[in-house]
Amino acid sequence: MHDNFKFRTICNHLIDGLLVLQDGAPVYANPALCRLTGISENLLKSMDVDTYLEMQHSGDKRQSLYQKDTRKVVDAESRLRTSDGRWIDVEVTAQRMQPEEGMGELLVIREITERKRIQQELLKARHLESIAALSGGIAHDYNNLLTAIMGNISLCLTSLDPDSPQYDWLDQAQEAALIAKELTNRLITFSKGGMPQKETVDAAELIEGATAFALSGSNIEAHYMFTENLWYLDVDRIQVGQALHNIVINAREAMPEGGELSVSAWNEILGDSDNAPVVGRHVVISIEDSGPGIAPTIVNRIFDPYFTTKEMGDERGLGLGLSIANSIIEKHGGVIGVATEAGQGACFSIYMPASATSIMPARNEDTCPMNMNCAHTGRILVMDDEEMIRNLAGNILKRLGYEPAFAQNGEEAIALYQEALSDGAPFDAVILDLTVKGGLGGKETIQKLVAIDPAVRGIVSSGYANDPGVTNYRDYGFCAVVAKPYRIKEISDQLERLLGKREPQRVKGSSLAAQAR
Repeated sequence: MHDNFKFRTICNHLIDGLLVLQDGAPVYANPALCRLTGISENLLKSMDVDTYLEMQHSGDKRQSLYQKDTRKVVDAESRLRTSDGRWIDVEVTAQRMQPEEGMGELLVIREITERKRIQQELLKARHLESIAALSGGIAHDYNNLLTAIMGNISLCLTSLDPDSPQYDWLDQAQEAALIAKELTNRLITFSKGGMPQKETVDAAELIEGATAFALSGSNIEAHYMFTENLWYLDVDRIQVGQALHNIVINAREAMPEGGELSVSAWNEILGDSDNAPVVGRHVVISIEDSGPGIAPTIVNRIFDPYFTTKEMGDERGLGLGLSIANSIIEKHGGVIGVATEAGQGACFSIYMPASATSIMPARNEDTCPMNMNCAHTGRILVMDDEEMIRNLAGNILKRLGYEPAFAQNGEEAIALYQEALSDGAPFDAVILDLTVKGGLGGKETIQKLVAIDPAVRGIVSSGYANDPGVTNYRDYGFCAVVAKPYRIKEISDQLERLLGKREPQRVKGSSLAAQAR
């Protein structure tokens, strides 16, 4: 009697559910199991176990396992039904008790809903990482193709009369390639992440462009209302465009039968006394749809990663659109919020810090006027593992008046640079690809070149705008950056700027230059 009392006392204080079966019928259920199911002990004992516990192994199967080994413990993931009809994930550990008195079993039942949720999130995260790695590789190769396409088109344009029909045809091809470049940049941003690469942009132009792109092909009517003299923004054009695109896509999905989208933006100065989410000069962007609104039970979860309300077959989403948008806005020092009422649609409000400048800087385009006949001289070493990129770079440099030489990897570049120094005909500048397959890349190569010649003028070339070798290029010993796809004017401007002076480059935190003396 005393042992039975101690057994019940211990069982009553366990956090895992316990169920004791005698010949398959329940004879005891502890309080934890009652709380888990929402069913009283007496009712659990009066019910058939199969009605509320879905076991992986049947009673006969478990009995055969026990007969082989009386100490056998059976572990399996199962499901437990609650009083409101829900099934929850549980882990059941079954062990035989008192084998000399019939078929007695002790079942330990542990809820694993949170564990299963974490496992699913980890699986999604790994899946997302795989997609990111794949997209990054595809984007890198695709960017090289675009570099060759856009670069050669640009070369042709410099040789044609702007009034000729051929010039117009090639200009249209270049416009299409620029759109492809934007898509490639999105893949690169998705695969690499990183901090924004900011430029000053026209807020109204950015908002309207992202909205129109997201609504293309839909039956949704957009209404724009922007305040006069809307302030400029210092943002990563690609990333913020993606954030706005995701928000508009969310609104589009909320109105599958069509509707109206109101997009507005205005200037606002917010102070501490305004109880505002942010303080200072801001451009406020409002995107309001005429859909059914967001249910109060989920409105606080819409920015959570992997949260989605799309449950049907192939239409099920990863639930990353709004999460990515929120992340991008936060990286830019802004905030995003939503107001919604059932049947009244949803309104997303974005507060973006305004630029301090009041003048839009001119954007360099490949078709900008430039003097192709001005005198350029100098020997330029180009290191890239793609032959078509080397050929393009050589054609551009020759067109600009320079003498190019080529290397496929860092090892070749170093050997050529040393040979040129020994022959008394050093290279005036080197253009190094950041990423090289099967050899030294740009970051490693420039540091070795600095050790050989502290006055080397190195330009890093890459399509990965967020790589530290690009964002902090001076820390590695580079003097400048040229982005892929190449723009002739950018290459021309950077070389003209660099070849006007020759100063030793020092690598941050490195004694390479000192070692070379």
